[in-house]
Amino acid sequence: SWSVGSLLLMMILVRARATVKVTGVVGRAVSLGVDVPPGFQVRDAIWRYLAPTEELVATYFRGSAETLYQSRFYGRSRLHSNLTLEIGPVELGDSGTFSALLVNTRGQTETRVLHLAVYEVVSRLTLQVFTSESSRSGSARVCEVFLTCVAAGGTNVSYSWGRTDGEMLSMDKHSLFEAGLVLWAKLDPLDRQVSYTCTAANAVSRESATIAPWEHCQREAGMSYAVYDYRNILLIAVPLSVLVLAVAVFGLLLSWKCSGRKPLCELNTPAGGT
Repeated sequence: SWSVGSLLLMMILVRARATVKVTGVVGRAVSLGVDVPPGFQVRDAIWRYLAPTEELVATYFRGSAETLYQSRFYGRSRLHSNLTLEIGPVELGDSGTFSALLVNTRGQTETRVLHLAVYEVVSRLTLQVFTSESSRSGSARVCEVFLTCVAAGGTNVSYSWGRTDGEMLSMDKHSLFEAGLVLWAKLDPLDRQVSYTCTAANAVSRESATIAPWEHCQREAGMSYAVYDYRNILLIAVPLSVLVLAVAVFGLLLSWKCSGRKPLCELNTPAGGT
């Protein structure tokens, strides 16, 4: 059983080494090349797309290339004289495995297997800051923030964070959530100059953006203080306004009564008045 298992493992390793990995970018052309052994004079070549269903893509018979086969690559494929298969522009759905069967003038064959992985480039990072509960420890204000980083475009994107000053993210003041999409950070006044950079990357592209969260902590604090002061002003201003309005209304009523009933107003005039 050991020998059978070892044989299977060797076959898997040989197959893995034989498969060439090629990356493509959405909207661009990609070239799938084959390495021809020295002295192997190619007479015929057959390119196939193996997944999800086998399709004939291109052939080369005695110096004549043909690519007008009803495959998903119809109208987008070209077979060069060196047997390189060019496809473009590629789409996300083009990812898959290709095989090239080479036949020499003696009828001997060689097979090459290539796996194409198509990616969309990372584009337009959006960074946002959300403040959490703020507290005071002595005279130093502590601010907890959640930093989010989202790429508008891109496939198989991975996210990472770092400080622009080069210091490592300490575990006691930082945590990552949602596979790096969200960074939690605990800040104090000593971190007012600290900026964080989010990097979004995949196999074909990379984008970065930087943000300084302490400014948002200060802005949030300013907003809370403004609301507090405004309420204090209302507590004083509203009753005073009501009192002034009541006095004004009473004066108008009294003036209206005096204009219609002059003897009554004279009775209310203090003694000795004119």
